[in-house]
Amino acid sequence: MTLLERAAVRADRGAVCTERWAAAEPAAATGTNRGPVTARANAGQPDVVLGGRYRLGARLGGGSEAYVNEAWDLDAGRAVAVKIFRSTDSTDDAPFRRELDIHGRLRHKNIVRILNSGDGGDTGHSADGGYSADGGYSADGGDTGDSAHPAGHNQESRNYVVMELVGGKDLRRILQDRPASPEQAAAWMTDIARALTHVHRRGIVHNDIKPGNILVDFASEPQGLGIAKLADFGIALNGRHPAPNSSSGTPQYLSPEEVCGGPSTSASDIYSLGLVALECLTGTKAFPGPPLESMVARTLGEPRIPGTVRRRWSMVLHAMTDPRPAGRPSASQAVGMLRRLSW
Repeated sequence: MTLLERAAVRADRGAVCTERWAAAEPAAATGTNRGPVTARANAGQPDVVLGGRYRLGARLGGGSEAYVNEAWDLDAGRAVAVKIFRSTDSTDDAPFRRELDIHGRLRHKNIVRILNSGDGGDTGHSADGGYSADGGYSADGGDTGDSAHPAGHNQESRNYVVMELVGGKDLRRILQDRPASPEQAAAWMTDIARALTHVHRRGIVHNDIKPGNILVDFASEPQGLGIAKLADFGIALNGRHPAPNSSSGTPQYLSPEEVCGGPSTSASDIYSLGLVALECLTGTKAFPGPPLESMVARTLGEPRIPGTVRRRWSMVLHAMTDPRPAGRPSASQAVGMLRRLSW
């Protein structure tokens, strides 16, 4: 596959196959068992309760394989996010099984947690513990324009996973307003490096590190910098699951080796995180422009780090975005490097 063909595939996937994670307003109690999120569902739509437990509310985003709704857990009395897979064909459940096999096994405070899952209309399969405060769940990517409850389709016949609803915004939305402070960037990037340490030690490559897949939870740390959490393992890799459609990542955040057709590895995740860190500090993408232009630029040199970036930060960024995978730190080494920036 040529560079142009790879760019087209990745651009298409970036447009339609990622979820959007949109910050939801904290919900006020209503005193009914319908749950506060029901009021934010699309007007005129009938109530939909998945597995007899999750009353669907407003749509938060979607892609070609799945969409995400806010929901109210009638049993636990809390707001959650429900990712509903579009396919109703029981023989076409690979994305759902992939999500459970990779994301469902991960338990870490810096990773958005799967709480439960359901096969079609069953009552669900509980996952161990873990819930974060009410709030937003988002990823950049385009919704397909469906209504919150698409007409003509029984959502209870679809597979779904239930996730914590994070109280904050995704990093993409945060950076649209202004760059992060060096202290915020150090804290958030350390959190994600910790998440990647957990992921990589289990033989998993996230394969799509970008601002839209990083959620900052301000609700659980209202007086602090917030806690960053890694989301969206939809195209993650492990020994049992290769990349879907031979696609990897989002063009603006791919590593040089991925651009040239090489495999996605843990070192690729570190490179992508380095680009995200640089974007946090500057407010702009290191390799902007259309997908092909952005990818070609990756093969021509390292990202430009402005002179306004502090020297210690510059050294860390150069290490994380080394064009040679072997020259980059591991995730655990990146944790140490990033932590020292806040000293």
